[in-house]
Amino acid sequence: MFKSLSIFLFCIALSSAFAQDNSVVLSEIGSEKITASEFKFRYELSPFVSHKNGWNKDSLKADFLYSMIAEKLWYLEALDRGLDQTEIFKFYFNPLRDIYLRDALFKKEVESAIIISPDDITYGIFKAGRTLKTTALVSKDSSLINEFHSLISKKTVSVDSILKLPRFASIAQNPFEVELGTLMDEEVENLLFSLKPGEFTSPINSEAGRIIFLIKDIISKPLDLTNSKTSQQIKQKIKERRAMHRTRDYMRELTAGITINIDEKSFRNAGDAIFKVLSRSVAGGKPASDSTRILTDSEFAEVKTILGEEGLKQPLFSLKTKTVTVWDFLANLAFEEHRFSPVNKKALLQKLNRVAKDFVQQQILTAEAEKQGLEGLPQVQKEFVSWKQNILSQMLKVSFLDSTRVSDQEIEEYYRKDVLKDKDFLLVNLQLITVNNLEEIETILNSTGKEKSFDQIVRGYGKTDPLVDESGETGLKPAIFLGDIGIIAAKLDLNQLYGPIKRGDGYSLLMVKEKKSMNDSLKIDFDNSKELLRGYLFQKKLNEFISKKTVQLSAKYNAKAYENRLKDIKTTDVVMFVHRLMGFGGRISGVPLLDNWADFIDIKELKRELIP
Repeated sequence: MFKSLSIFLFCIALSSAFAQDNSVVLSEIGSEKITASEFKFRYELSPFVSHKNGWNKDSLKADFLYSMIAEKLWYLEALDRGLDQTEIFKFYFNPLRDIYLRDALFKKEVESAIIISPDDITYGIFKAGRTLKTTALVSKDSSLINEFHSLISKKTVSVDSILKLPRFASIAQNPFEVELGTLMDEEVENLLFSLKPGEFTSPINSEAGRIIFLIKDIISKPLDLTNSKTSQQIKQKIKERRAMHRTRDYMRELTAGITINIDEKSFRNAGDAIFKVLSRSVAGGKPASDSTRILTDSEFAEVKTILGEEGLKQPLFSLKTKTVTVWDFLANLAFEEHRFSPVNKKALLQKLNRVAKDFVQQQILTAEAEKQGLEGLPQVQKEFVSWKQNILSQMLKVSFLDSTRVSDQEIEEYYRKDVLKDKDFLLVNLQLITVNNLEEIETILNSTGKEKSFDQIVRGYGKTDPLVDESGETGLKPAIFLGDIGIIAAKLDLNQLYGPIKRGDGYSLLMVKEKKSMNDSLKIDFDNSKELLRGYLFQKKLNEFISKKTVQLSAKYNAKAYENRLKDIKTTDVVMFVHRLMGFGGRISGVPLLDNWADFIDIKELKRELIP
């Protein structure tokens, strides 16, 4: 469905009860500032959880603020190092840029053309208070349906009796409920709501054939007209349907006379490279023939390596104003996170073919938005900056991975001298849920402590992660055996809920149920644990590096934090994640998902640097 949803409505709804100065500055980082408005907006639309039972809200807000500060520090450093000019940044940012341009075009060409009058709202309220019980009588034979209509119009014999005649046996009878917004054609809907029980329409043309709607009954339903949301929802339904019609008409206007041919060789080369990488990743395993999955960042890098610079530059198709390359297509695939079969090449190519057709339409719209100069709009530029900060800060962090690798000598030395002295090296038992999307995380978080305990929820989900058993628990084992999850868990208190953590193509929530210190009787075998120790030490080394680097950057960019001002920021207790539905299709998260930088940095040390 083509529609655009302004997430600012959520922000207004959540904060309208509080009178406060949204321009208050919570932090200054070089020329950048974090205001109360920006903090509230992002905090309330992020499923960010790091708290003990009872919800230590002040600590949570402080962690979120320092995470925002860290993100901006690393963003500024990324700009200083020119990461915004790199191929990898453009690969992940350009599709984001394109979808915002299409959304701006939608607002200009579609939304602005939709006018909803007071009469529209009044009639919408009338329809919203009713459900029509109808029977749709359908036939592809126009002469037959016309004859049937002529007979029932005479009203000498009942409709049911006429339908029993052999010559009308082919007319399909489909019970059908009609409410506001049910039908695509608003005129037909208005016609149906003008009828009384027992009345019917003339034959109406449709894709299914010729249809006669017979009104069987009208059910009234109560509406709370004192609630402003009621009229807003009615208005939205009217707007969405008209937007769909306007979108269809606009696309016809825009694409009239345009013929786009996708280069078969370029398309096939891209498909072959993707299948080669996916099939290589399952070598030795036996995935189901119908299994599908998302390519990882490293796998997209492999695809690009296989195609090479020349292959990536090859035109996929051409528009009047630009040539769209294989590289552009791959960037869009990574952005939209399509799932592909790693074992069925035919299914993969069929899926790619459907995606490519949609991509052509997207690029026609993007080119038109560029032609109209919509990239220069202030709101579009504001959105770009928000996403650039998020992407570039993470890119810079990842760029330091190689410098924090752990040698064999470091592992052996740690095992001999420090493994039992390390206060973070613990035995832990975790409850863990891993799901595919943030909407499900939001549902879990909002249910926890209200409808069910996290313990009940975990057991209901069962084995959602390779680390857990059928009851959703890891069992008591060294934290290092649990990878990045274990490193985080070692620092948490018992019954402390934490997450979401982005892992692969999913998101995880965890809670520590049991924790024990290591001792001589629990000493682990070196040979069997060497690589697990490497991962543990790598994460520790990386965290220490990030913490030290963040403090250095705070000095470099003269950062200041005004944590005491957080107490005046009124926020909702509702954990929510909002997707923004973009004009002309597609969706993105309402705000960039903020990394919990507070995990990586020494907050006390950072405060000494930041707080005036």
